[in-house]
Amino acid sequence: MMEASSHGEGGRAALAREALELIASSPRGVLCTLLPEGGEPYGSLVDILPLPDGDVVLFLSGLAEHRKNLDADSRGSLLIGPAIGSPDALTQPRATIVGSAERVADREEFRDLYLAAHPASSAFIDFPDFAFYRLRADRVRYIAGFGRMGWIPKDALTAQDPE
Repeated sequence: MMEASSHGEGGRAALAREALELIASSPRGVLCTLLPEGGEPYGSLVDILPLPDGDVVLFLSGLAEHRKNLDADSRGSLLIGPAIGSPDALTQPRATIVGSAERVADREEFRDLYLAAHPASSAFIDFPDFAFYRLRADRVRYIAGFGRMGWIPKDALTAQDPE
């Protein structure tokens, strides 16, 4: 599953560390969900709260199409590309988290962490139609740059030392 440039456990571990660092340093990404009628992909910009294991937390309004889509089919992906607006974006690191999202039952679990990461959310953090969702990473496609890339399974992400 790994490309030639990333062979072996050392290569996978290095990619996993780099991918987690990129995810941890990113405040937002492009969430892709599936439309209930027809299953076409739908992309939207979202703020994220990265977690140490490669999962991310989303705070979604009940009015948002992406939340309606996730409620109908929990599968989704999240593209994190900090240099997406750069002229050389295709040579810059980026990651796509592939997995499924589940609604977080306890709103308090991520409330303070989310507010710290996104202070402007204080304007709507207590709105009852919003809910936290955790996108659980099944695997991550990480592109470190030209010729360095690979699929990173969840077990390789969780094997990384968070320090």
